[in-house]
Amino acid sequence: MKSKIISISAISSAIVAICLILGSYIQFVDLISLVLSSFFVILPLYYNSYKGAFLSCIVAGVISLVATIPTMSFSIVLPAYFSFFGFYPIVKQLFIKYNMNKILAFVIGLVWCLIAFYAIYYLYIFVFLLPLDDLPQIILDYILIFVGLAGLIFFVVFDRFLFTSKFFIDRYLGKIIK
Repeated sequence: MKSKIISISAISSAIVAICLILGSYIQFVDLISLVLSSFFVILPLYYNSYKGAFLSCIVAGVISLVATIPTMSFSIVLPAYFSFFGFYPIVKQLFIKYNMNKILAFVIGLVWCLIAFYAIYYLYIFVFLLPLDDLPQIILDYILIFVGLAGLIFFVVFDRFLFTSKFFIDRYLGKIIK
């Protein structure tokens, strides 16, 4: 790998790790930190380095995991990052690079997002024993439908965000890096 790719991958890893650690410790910024980490994980794709992006994604996740294990912080951030938010932005750019059918790419991403949302839901219900007693009864009766609808709405917005973020990354890094 070239030195430019290594340096932008290291910068990407550091920013993503900071976002994930902050999201793990501060509960009200967990979703924002996941979206920001998804934005910064695709920085190495400015040089079309998918290997740099995948390594950046993994290194940032491991760093944040090591930083949050001593406190046993049971946050939604790391399971969500490793199941969807870390790898999907890179895979989305691969879909675009190889001109994959847009409908098929959307369906694959949506199914992946829904599986991640349900897996995180079951992780918190059955492993971390999250109490849901404070929710209204109608939500408790149809919780799986609400999780699916939330995943669908979130994915549609998130998918469009990733498309526009790659455009802004290419535009502004092109001005900074000469």
